[in-house]
Amino acid sequence: MKIVDLVRRCGLAAATVLVLVATTVPPVTAAQNGGPAAQLDYVAAPGCPTAADFEAVVAGRLGYSPFRPKVSERVVIRIESSGPALEGRLEWRNAEGGWVGERTFPSRSHDCGQLVRAMGFALALQIQLMTATSVPSGAPPAAAPPTVDQTATAAAVSPRAGAVPVSPPADDAQEAPALGADSRPSIAVGASASAGVGLSPGMAVLGRVFATVAWSRVGVELSAEMSTPLALDRPDGSGFSERLLFVGLGGCGSRTWLSACLLAKAGQIRVVGTGVDFPATSSGLLFQTGLRLAASKGLGSHAYVSARADGLVLLTRGIVTLDAMPVWVMPHIAALVGIDIGVRFR
Repeated sequence: MKIVDLVRRCGLAAATVLVLVATTVPPVTAAQNGGPAAQLDYVAAPGCPTAADFEAVVAGRLGYSPFRPKVSERVVIRIESSGPALEGRLEWRNAEGGWVGERTFPSRSHDCGQLVRAMGFALALQIQLMTATSVPSGAPPAAAPPTVDQTATAAAVSPRAGAVPVSPPADDAQEAPALGADSRPSIAVGASASAGVGLSPGMAVLGRVFATVAWSRVGVELSAEMSTPLALDRPDGSGFSERLLFVGLGGCGSRTWLSACLLAKAGQIRVVGTGVDFPATSSGLLFQTGLRLAASKGLGSHAYVSARADGLVLLTRGIVTLDAMPVWVMPHIAALVGIDIGVRFR
């Protein structure tokens, strides 16, 4: 009986130890196997690095890749043209596809490689913070993702087993804040050609030079414009030649590759009569206002091209007379279409 009692007691003790071990050993989480995991949904403008390049940036910072093809949560990366510059957007999506948080990365240039590195660095720091604070796999914070500065500070102050320290070079560490929060404007100059109706008796052809100062969403444009001479001959042998000169000011707003501008122009019409009794050169003032719509596409890291359409209202009336007889009256409405080519310095 004593031997049986001893066996029973040993068995009970062993069972108790097994129960305690089973209840105290934590389950293996994604964080312990390399941190939170998510699908990568990556779409970028033409000429930008690929999804594999972006994944390599993140993996290089973390020491592993957090992206898995069969995970329900998603990290959405979008990089689009914003006028002559680029804009990046990073979103977290939960298992149901609902929005959880996002951050935008407006860039002052068209260097997509630099923007991808900044976004990858910011995402790696966020994942490191989630790992260090034991956030479950793929579940981002309920609030919008923290800024790079906040994640870098938290990761440095709260290291934990399983989290891979990130110690980027000084220039890379400053890269994301510079793109995301830099309030300095960018400057561009360019030239364009356009054709329009309502400015002369026939189709007017104009050349233009311009300079713009732009922030993330808004910009200001100064321009100077001149038309080629256009001649009108009458059956009786008389006629005139017309040339237009304008200076303009525009206030513009942009979203991705589209922009709209409010325009104001002041200029001069110069007319030279031919085959008349008293040849003379005369001029008159013109004032116009209107709206411009434009679509832009980047050409490399600094250059861009834009297609535009202007609708203009003439605030002053232009009337051309020959021998005291009006031969052409400028209409109140004019329209222009043109192509701009510009270079952005930063």
